[in-house]
Amino acid sequence: MLYIKMDFKTKVFIYCLVFMCINSCAQENQIMKINSLSAIEEDVNFYDALRQRSDLNFGRNIRILHTTIKNFQEFQKNYQDSDMHLDYVIRNRLHTAIYLNQEKNYLESMDGSIFNLPQNINASKLTDEVVKLIGGMYYGSSEVRELINN
Repeated sequence: MLYIKMDFKTKVFIYCLVFMCINSCAQENQIMKINSLSAIEEDVNFYDALRQRSDLNFGRNIRILHTTIKNFQEFQKNYQDSDMHLDYVIRNRLHTAIYLNQEKNYLESMDGSIFNLPQNINASKLTDEVVKLIGGMYYGSSEVRELINN
């Protein structure tokens, strides 16, 4: 093993240099995520969440539902036996954007985790699956409880 004798100032300098490099890479990765989200938000198939979670400290405080469904009108139907439309339940009550015309159905959580959803289902069934999935999440369970109770 090679051992090089260094004085205290040299060690501090090297530690600071390594820390700055690591921090710089992390910041660049975060900037790339922000830029890709900005590009998605400008897409005509992207319907942003109507509400964001302001009580959480994630990079973004919404989820994104990526779906193969092509027409937003399919989400304009009533949710179960309520007066709320499917898109309102997803976008307002569950803090989730809808991104239409994608290759497959999946939910991207607030921390960036990906959850696959069933394929080849209609908007009503997809909404039920999203509600069930978010209801099983630590932060999402309170949103679903509030949805069911109101």
